[in-house]
Amino acid sequence: MIRIGNVTVSLALREIRQGAVPVKLGSRAFDILEMLIAAQGQLVSKDELLARVWPDAVVEENNLQVHISALRKALGDSRERIRTVAGRGYRLVLDPEPAPAAPASGARDGLLIALLERLGLHDMLEAPMPSLPELAPAVLPGAPIVYVVDDEASVRDALARLLRSADIAVQTFACAEDFLACGFEQRLACLVLDVNLQVGTGFDLQADLQRRGSQLPIIFMTGYGTIPMSVKAMKAGAQEFLTKPFDEGELLGAIDRALTGARQRFAAQAQAREVRGRYHTLTPRERQVLGLLIEGKVNKQIAAALGTREVTAKVHKKHVMAKMRAATLVELVRLCEQIGVGPARVDAHAG
Repeated sequence: MIRIGNVTVSLALREIRQGAVPVKLGSRAFDILEMLIAAQGQLVSKDELLARVWPDAVVEENNLQVHISALRKALGDSRERIRTVAGRGYRLVLDPEPAPAAPASGARDGLLIALLERLGLHDMLEAPMPSLPELAPAVLPGAPIVYVVDDEASVRDALARLLRSADIAVQTFACAEDFLACGFEQRLACLVLDVNLQVGTGFDLQADLQRRGSQLPIIFMTGYGTIPMSVKAMKAGAQEFLTKPFDEGELLGAIDRALTGARQRFAAQAQAREVRGRYHTLTPRERQVLGLLIEGKVNKQIAAALGTREVTAKVHKKHVMAKMRAATLVELVRLCEQIGVGPARVDAHAG
């Protein structure tokens, strides 16, 4: 539990309580709260919040402001609790938490064993009881950047001036080799790439990026494009193909679409990493139960498949749902689809 002012927050149960009374809060507002808590007092930008909370949609900034307002109300605190950093984002001010005193190990273990024996859950005595995973700090991207690779200095300079005038960070390169050495994988970005370079072609760089497994969106530009050339670029995964001279608005629109797609991919990848982390906290037996749950089995069928009691299957199911942070079986199936986990055969004597 995390204390924030007069309320406590449970990330595992996705709830806020004031004393024993639950505080109503929408799921998107709670997603924002999770990100602010994970940032541990550091700034979380508006772009990062929008990409995480609305990964598959383009929304106005006022939608974010509405949920921030609801979150401030739920926390029952002033604007000093969630501080607005003008033009940039938000920062959560957390209260320091005193370290709780640990119960005596022997007494705790003795009570636990007695309880399991009373419930008839003998086959769980040898397995460690699960602890709910805390939310790991999110790996958040920096401000979006546009990389430009063109061997003509005048083109690089013109594009850099245009993008900076639109408040878009930009870095230019005269050749593919210099670009590949810049550490582009660490940024939320897109690539504006000339088809014809002094050394190699833009298609060569595109192929190199594909071999590296990069999903960096590419906007090709050329002075004499042909239909076969544009088809080749798009088939290889290019975002756009522009023929010089092109309108400034056309380029900025293409960049906006490319960065929007990059944000969505980043958010999806970050969520998949988080879900995969939850899955790895499951015991072997709990993974078996999860496989049976997403296959559609009920508690009685799970118990029969595992060769155990129905009450034991219910306990395992509860642990699975809590660790995976799934409120319903439908949500559990969706989370498993994100990380490629499906039904599996179960050995009743395993685990």
